[in-house]
Amino acid sequence: MSNLQEAINLLDLLIQENEVSKRFKEKAARAISILNSQEQLFLEKALLELEEMNSLEMSSYYRTQVWDIISLLESLKN
Repeated sequence: MSNLQEAINLLDLLIQENEVSKRFKEKAARAISILNSQEQLFLEKALLELEEMNSLEMSSYYRTQVWDIISLLESLKN
């Protein structure tokens, strides 16, 4: 499985969690949509969405999950 697909799968799992906010789910869904589109600068746009999620209130567990996904996507840029 590619890092891109793994990132999408992890985001999808986060969306299914009951403990995360609606705003968190909207941001994660937007990031998935961007990643699937593969439009110009899709990695940068998805990373921006994910980095904006850090301003939302969430537990350290979910914050760590988001950072893991960001790291996966960053590895694709190199």
